[in-house]
Amino acid sequence: MAKNDNGIVLVRRQWNDWRDARYRLCDIEGLHWTSVSGGVNAPAPRPFIHRYVWCDTMIDGELAHSCEHGTGPHRVKVCLIKKNNKSIWPKILALVGH
Repeated sequence: MAKNDNGIVLVRRQWNDWRDARYRLCDIEGLHWTSVSGGVNAPAPRPFIHRYVWCDTMIDGELAHSCEHGTGPHRVKVCLIKKNNKSIWPKILALVGH
């Protein structure tokens, strides 16, 4: 991913999902550390930073989410991976309070 100075983060539904999506940092909320993903509540091998997004505020990409379970938009728990967000990672850590 290119240098990221514009507040864009790459997120995925689970820590090891191959699908990811871009969101503006200002459009995600509820930053916290956890080892349980959203959706299927899959366990991760260690805690990762997670946040919540609205499924209709995605800039682009793909998340493991559908609106089949009811009328959207839905609040979706997503995982932020350091290797996908290296340039903005210090800002993310500051927001979560490491």
